[in-house]
This record gives sequence, structure tokens and C-alpha cells, in this order.
Amino acid sequence: MKLRLCDNMLLVLILSIVQMNWVSSQDHQWPLHTVCNSDRLTVTYRSCDPLQDVGFTFLPCPNRLTDPIKIRLALILRQSIDELYSSVELLLKDTHVLSRDEPLCLPHFPRFTFCGSRRGELVTIEPSFKSKVDLPLKGDFHLNLHAINQDGFQIACVNATIYIQQN
Repeated sequence: MKLRLCDNMLLVLILSIVQMNWVSSQDHQWPLHTVCNSDRLTVTYRSCDPLQDVGFTFLPCPNRLTDPIKIRLALILRQSIDELYSSVELLLKDTHVLSRDEPLCLPHFPRFTFCGSRRGELVTIEPSFKSKVDLPLKGDFHLNLHAINQDGFQIACVNATIYIQQN
């Protein structure tokens, strides 16, 4: 019986070592997701958080920038968000177009319904967007979005590419 127990423990140890080596050799990037792919607009993104992917969609994929878009973002919280701060950076060919840091949730000032959400909750954000001006934009834009809570814990991190073709 003791020999069988030692053999089983040795097998578990070997399998654990093999599993650890296999996991450490895997690519640590989340898959590239395509949110939108039309004649005018292509949007792809990848979560830059090593522990969690983020769900993000456009409904529908617009043909023009003035078309109404319903945006949906979903994630499961790994930490509570009593306070939440966002950092957004938009680049065009490595040139900063926009850089903005903004508090989204502050104590005693919950701007959004997800403010005050607790660890383990599914947070879904569904804003609508419609541009009033159809700007003649064309290019390959890169959008980096980070959201950090009151303890400096990363809640969400997304790197997106927005490719706009002029009609």
C-alpha cells in the first residue's frame, strides 16, 4: 500500500511539473477580437490584462460615423470599485491625438450604475453613441483604455485598433 501511495504521489508530482512547464510556455496574450468589420470601419481589440479578457461589442457595426451605435462592455470584477479612474489614449500613426484621464466613480458621487459594484459581480456597460458630424477621418487609430480602482488594482485594460476607410 505504501509503495502504491508513493508511486501515485510521484506521478502527481511529474504531471504537475509538466503542466507548469506547458502553461509557462503558452502565449500570454488574449485572442484578438473583431468587434466590427464593414466597408467603412473595422474595429479589433485585445485585452491587455494578463488575468482577464473583456467582452466588447458594437450593435450594429456602423457604415457611417453618424449611424447610432450601442456599445456593450462586460467583465467580471476581480476587485470592488468604490472609486474608478480611467485613462484613454488615442494614437494615429504613433502620434497622440487624444489623451484623457477621468474619474468615473468617486466617493459620494456615483456617476454610473456600476459604481459601488463588488468583487465577483458581472458588470455590463451599455452606452449609446451617435456622432453629429461625419468627419472625413481615414486611418489606422490605436486606442488604449485602462481602468483602475481606488486601491490601484487594474479593473480593465483594452488595446483596440480602429481602421476607418473614407468613402
